Amino acid sequence: MTPLLSTRDLAVGYESRTVLDGLDLDLPADAFTVIVGPNACGKSTLLRTMARLLSPRRGAVLLDGTAIRDLPTREVARRLGVLPQSPLVPEGITVADLVGRGRQPYQRWWRQWSAADGRAVEAAMAMADVAGLAERPVDTLSGGQRQRVWIAMTLAQDTEALLLDEPTTFLDLAHQVEVLDLLHRLRAERGRTVVAVLHDLNQAARYADHVVAMRAGTVVAAGPPREIITADLVRDVFGLDCVVVPCPVTGAPLVVPARTHSSATPAGVPAQAGSSVDDA
Repeated sequence: MTPLLSTRDLAVGYESRTVLDGLDLDLPADAFTVIVGPNACGKSTLLRTMARLLSPRRGAVLLDGTAIRDLPTREVARRLGVLPQSPLVPEGITVADLVGRGRQPYQRWWRQWSAADGRAVEAAMAMADVAGLAERPVDTLSGGQRQRVWIAMTLAQDTEALLLDEPTTFLDLAHQVEVLDLLHRLRAERGRTVVAVLHDLNQAARYADHVVAMRAGTVVAAGPPREIITADLVRDVFGLDCVVVPCPVTGAPLVVPARTHSSATPAGVPAQAGSSVDDA
């Protein structure tokens, strides 16, 4: 697959701390890429740097082979839609108004709101299944609804790629699945390139075409989940002993943690009254 976004010898840090150092990575176009790894391994830093929200100390992020720092800001905004962690909702703003902000890269002082902008917003709300919420204040919506509205705003930008930093954080399981199903449809039906940071390795394996596994600021493995997600990889990246079996629904790798508590009751032996059985 042809890379849409790449990094070359990328080094990024905060003050005296280096987070990424010498990172080379290719992210394929027309694919759903998920970046996984333990806390503080550099996942969000990598995504924010690819979105040009952070400036690298060394190296470059390439968008279709061109250094992203050399591209005009408006061009980048027309090509990359970015959803950061926990975006703030302006007080009292309606769904339609928030989604409409996605059209700002196309505005000029001589060209304000147009019929094309209106059509783009309507199409984005329909894709994200929030058209029926258009007049609702965003701050009255559920977590899953809000995430779909933010995604609709990025869709209204009409970009070829979406970069999302932990889009399922703080959502319950049903809303997590709702958001991931939407992102999968956008890739499969609309041909969008999607790059997301996720914490849940099993969700990554189920939804992603391409997985990037990180540890301590480096890429340990990258590729299709069925090829790279193994018990050895999980132990190496997450420090977790596990078995990896096919998901009974999708056939994707399913990570099942091994029993680690010495007090766990052996299989086939009934638990005694008052004892605790590990649910692994």
